[in-house]
Amino acid sequence: MKKWKKIAHVIIGIVLLFIGGGAYYVYHTFIPANPERIIYDKERVIEPIDKQLQDIDRNILKQKEAKVVDASIEDIQSMIENGELTYEQLTAIYLFRIKQHDQNGIALNAVTEINPHAIKEARKLDQNRAQHKQSDLYGIPIIVKDNIQTAHEMPTSAGSYVLKDWIADTDAHIIDQLKEQGAFILGKGNMSEWANFTSQKAPNGYSGKKGQNLNPYGPLEFNTDGSSSGSATVTAANFTPLAIGTETTGSIIAPAAKQSIVGLRPSLGLISRHGIIPLSETLDTAGPMARTVKDTAILFNAMIGYDSKDSLTKEKKIQEASFDVKSLSVDGLKGKKIGILYSVEDQDKRKQAVAKKIKQDLKAAGATLVDNIKMDYEGIENVSIIKYDFKKDLNDYLEQQKTTPVKSLQDIIQYNEKDKERRIKYGQGLLKQSEDSSLTKKDFEAILQSSQNNSKKQLDKYLVEKGLNALVMINNEHVLLSAIAGYPELTVPAGYDDNGEPVGATFITKPFLEQDLFQIGYAYEQKTKNRKAPKL
Repeated sequence: MKKWKKIAHVIIGIVLLFIGGGAYYVYHTFIPANPERIIYDKERVIEPIDKQLQDIDRNILKQKEAKVVDASIEDIQSMIENGELTYEQLTAIYLFRIKQHDQNGIALNAVTEINPHAIKEARKLDQNRAQHKQSDLYGIPIIVKDNIQTAHEMPTSAGSYVLKDWIADTDAHIIDQLKEQGAFILGKGNMSEWANFTSQKAPNGYSGKKGQNLNPYGPLEFNTDGSSSGSATVTAANFTPLAIGTETTGSIIAPAAKQSIVGLRPSLGLISRHGIIPLSETLDTAGPMARTVKDTAILFNAMIGYDSKDSLTKEKKIQEASFDVKSLSVDGLKGKKIGILYSVEDQDKRKQAVAKKIKQDLKAAGATLVDNIKMDYEGIENVSIIKYDFKKDLNDYLEQQKTTPVKSLQDIIQYNEKDKERRIKYGQGLLKQSEDSSLTKKDFEAILQSSQNNSKKQLDKYLVEKGLNALVMINNEHVLLSAIAGYPELTVPAGYDDNGEPVGATFITKPFLEQDLFQIGYAYEQKTKNRKAPKL
């Protein structure tokens, strides 16, 4: 072989080696791992269920289960009123289903904690119903994401191993509000650990506390999305009528869309974040999740409220945002102008039929559509914002707690390093990046201001200047814009792609106009009836 050919072969070999090594590095560093069937500590869920169901006739539960599956809040309260069901039986049915389908069977692993007194609380609510029933949520069991504080009984962990047994001294503000309405907490939902901010390798729905949460429409086939993955799953799989998630950038909308339920990211300032383990207090909010738009609205009304401990809450806006769910109308889309934030042709081929049907259904419901809307993301980002906020906000949160085993992000990183395979299976690159971030407060504020101004400008170009009532996207495609701007989003089941994976139609509007979103979403839902329960 001539010398120049040998040299060429060597050069080509080196290039291929670099390409191969680079691809290996990218794959093993940035591409999320495929979900596995991993369930840690089953007994923390099974044991309190068995203790509470030991004296309950399961034959009666099985007879009534079919009526409870996919029942709305209105349906449940009607059955209670007519003597067909009690709150105790309702709660027992959900506990039985969690044991059967969440920790066994299809093993969705969406639940991390069970209220050890759930049956006792439900029984008391039955006894006091005649004297104290004042709201639609009276007697309704709710599952909340595992970053929302529940005092004295159930740990709050943000999905982490280090906090898996830590129990807060006080309830989160929104938990207090739910209890005032007569609702009670059934358990806690699994979540992507630290609100999906551990490692780019971590699959959606994985937590060091409880393991991998799976999508009921296709376990190991379809993504749960995150980080409120468990809150979506428990709702979709009928382990609860209602759930609460939290969102920074897409963490309610994405899993709700991918698991065929309704989810709302409310305008920033309507719902208190006090008592919720933070990711970014600049962007964080809690939000309601349910199987129907009406039930989502009922829970939304119960969650909003002023809190002196959260300076972002706005009392005047909260008063304006509350509305009577009885005003929801099947004609809510008539005369509305809806901007389409996607091209059917640009969608994955499997989703094109659904994307096309969304437009047809909106037209059929009386809406006027505006096509060819393009969004510009220049000058808009969230990564630097979250990295800066996470360290600051989490450290502040931990310092305020009396009994946490760690007091800083640095403590958490060091703790995880002592047993990486169990405590932080997919690595903690993002935790370390936040800890090591050198971004100054001045630079952070500049990035935030620019991102908020630019995102609002993009959305207001259509929602304000052109007078559109809402914009619609597929799943969470443009969620960055609305999250940074603080605008509300509502996702509603739109159908299923060619492989059977759920797809959501997600509506965005101007801040503090949740009532308008609910009207649009309700009309779309009622006209299409797209949602189908998963087969467990």
